[in-house]
Amino acid sequence: MKLHAVPQARPTPQQAAWQQMELGLFIHWFPMGWYHDIGQPRLSDAAYRAELLARCTCATLDTRQWARSATDLGAKYLVFVAKHALGFCAWQTDEGDFNMKRIPWKNGRGDVVAELAASCREAGIRLGIYLAADTMVMDAGARGLTRDPARQAEYTRVYRAWLKELLTRYGDIVEVWFDGSLAIEVGDILQHYAPRAMVFQSPYATIRWVGQEEGYAADPAWHAVWRQDALSGVATQRHGDPDGDTWLPLECDARLRRDWGFHHDLADNPLRSLDELLAMYYGSVGRGAVLLLNQAPHPQGHILPEDMARMKELGDEIRRRFARPLASGSGSGAVVELDLGGPKEIDHVMLQEDISQGQRVRAYRVAARSGGQWRAVCAGSAIGYKKIDCFEPLPAEALRFTALESAGTPILRTLAAFRAGRPPAALRPLDSAWIAVGEWGSGQFDHGSCQADWTFNLSPYLPEAGQYALRFAQHPGYHDALRLNRVWLEVDGVPQDSYLSSGPDALGFALYLPAVGRQVALRAQSSRYDHPPHLRGQLLLRRADPNA
Repeated sequence: MKLHAVPQARPTPQQAAWQQMELGLFIHWFPMGWYHDIGQPRLSDAAYRAELLARCTCATLDTRQWARSATDLGAKYLVFVAKHALGFCAWQTDEGDFNMKRIPWKNGRGDVVAELAASCREAGIRLGIYLAADTMVMDAGARGLTRDPARQAEYTRVYRAWLKELLTRYGDIVEVWFDGSLAIEVGDILQHYAPRAMVFQSPYATIRWVGQEEGYAADPAWHAVWRQDALSGVATQRHGDPDGDTWLPLECDARLRRDWGFHHDLADNPLRSLDELLAMYYGSVGRGAVLLLNQAPHPQGHILPEDMARMKELGDEIRRRFARPLASGSGSGAVVELDLGGPKEIDHVMLQEDISQGQRVRAYRVAARSGGQWRAVCAGSAIGYKKIDCFEPLPAEALRFTALESAGTPILRTLAAFRAGRPPAALRPLDSAWIAVGEWGSGQFDHGSCQADWTFNLSPYLPEAGQYALRFAQHPGYHDALRLNRVWLEVDGVPQDSYLSSGPDALGFALYLPAVGRQVALRAQSSRYDHPPHLRGQLLLRRADPNA
């Protein structure tokens, strides 16, 4: 086993507890959902705002139903959008005139945040709050900066007052969402009123955005970043570094339907299939991240029956697959074995590190003993809080985990076997003659330059010296095509051009490995795009020796 220095980054107890929640429910409810019916927002017009507010009767508002959708999913927390960019405040704020005091519901005395907080406590769900920094009503843009500098001081005062109200009136808040970095100073408020809350973005971030809204993290997903990236307030999965000095785990926000808000034309906002949602779970929780899945209630306040049913269907399927392992154990060291108690058919392995000691494993392989013979079934780089690997079903009597690289002694909290069933389509090998050794996609692009850099650790997948073939394969149904600008091989961090050659097309390559026991990484850089690309696929590998 190749050893690295023990990692610097460790989670706080609050970060570790947050990662263990695994699933959260997002609620994007806009009582002004009718503004599409009366034209685009003209929120500087008082008469226009009055017309919107008059429509907010909240005739079917049911926060208990919202909380029930969270428990149906198996979510342990709920993040409510208390104020989005439109500027409407869904609580009894003392600031401004675009809020619950100005709508017909309960004669202006209703408070959605208060009712939801009570429903969450009743259901055993923890409450989080989303408070957008931008606000159309006061003409504040990104980071809470007003377009008219003369109005900045007043908006700063109002925004700070909003945050204080939300953190002091509704009980313990588990997560605060800022949706971008902040120019408004709020550190004193967070420290005084919500010192244990997780903070999404801003210079006070304790968790990190994955970088897209598709519900999956990169593989490998590293929990640490460098402090300067954490302080930017907008670090994403591409800033992850196993040697980083700051623990900043990933949250993957995603939508149950195509869009975040409610559409009266449901055909224009289709519901995602169970298979698509299950792929999000594998790609987020199954890679150590937390999945925050959105419900968009009707502007009157209720969640549609079919949306409730789909969320429960997903929760039931997750529980069916992973609630009861066939066998489970733990251990430390370069090799950990698990006796399955006799021959059992398995198709999934779940690994979890003791993250209180940091994310240590850098490369691993898992083998199953079948008929007395050991056979490799899965491999990878990062484990961290959780890693779920799937493979074709096979009978096995035991599992053997082997750490190929680690920062200090590997400590496994869980090594478990499952017979969960066929994985979602997005996770199945695109070609049965190959094995998938990594994933690439639009979620890993830098949208500022529309270019991505990928690093694939090939070491766990190269047990023997010899010749191999590599191919970048794209999932069908994505809009763009991958354009590679440069692909190269590094062995122990040193480029080795002679080991890699181009294949018959731009996405295929031949690899020659003269010896094993060294760190082998494939590096790839995409060409620049004129727009954020929409694509996703796998890096595939197979032996290419004539006599293999």
